[in-house]
Amino acid sequence: MKKHSIRATLGNLLCAALALLVVLALPTGWLYDLWAGTGTEQGQRPGEGVEQIRTREDIEKAFFAKIPSTVNGGQLALCPLARLRDIGQEGIHYHHNGGAKSSVYISEYCVSDDPIPIWKRLVQWGISGAYNQYYLIELGDNSWLCVYFDDYLVLTGTDAYPTGYIRYTTTEERRMLNRMAEDYDVDPVYVLDMYRHGKVHWMLDLGLRLAVVLAAYVGAVTILGHWRERRAVDE
Repeated sequence: MKKHSIRATLGNLLCAALALLVVLALPTGWLYDLWAGTGTEQGQRPGEGVEQIRTREDIEKAFFAKIPSTVNGGQLALCPLARLRDIGQEGIHYHHNGGAKSSVYISEYCVSDDPIPIWKRLVQWGISGAYNQYYLIELGDNSWLCVYFDDYLVLTGTDAYPTGYIRYTTTEERRMLNRMAEDYDVDPVYVLDMYRHGKVHWMLDLGLRLAVVLAAYVGAVTILGHWRERRAVDE
């Protein structure tokens, strides 16, 4: 009986850990992009009038002319910086824990060392549901460009990136790129932002993740129940 109890407890802990992993890391961005369409708006599939960034000169041209742009292919280098998918999540969040009021601060940016330690890579993967990583992409003239997009695209292995616009980097982005410029030929001033800002509301997204966990739990319980019934009949 005691062994059975320990085994059941370990099983429950494992299920809870897997459920938490799904809640934190499940990539849901592709769902919101199903209705993005094709065109010149940020985050859409590139349509007519979207220019390809191929060289460093193309970057400044696209910036000053405000040309919708994208990139194709090119080697990616992971940057030691991630940003909230919904920046409205940034700030102090209060919750009640056993009657006591507690708070947690959610930062807009998640900063790592360069190169990123393995354990931090695991942590970043665990929070990838809430944050998008920054990347450098190699251009045709062997220079690099900082890009920001919904990084579920890296998991799908696509070389076709969304429509974006070249903009000036923020303070955090520039600080990170200044460090990376020591090893890469990248201009810390510009970033190609291809993320469709506003498509995700973090509370609704969390609800979606919890719904997936609940559905998986109900499915697992149902399958386990059928298995136990069949085993009882066989015995």
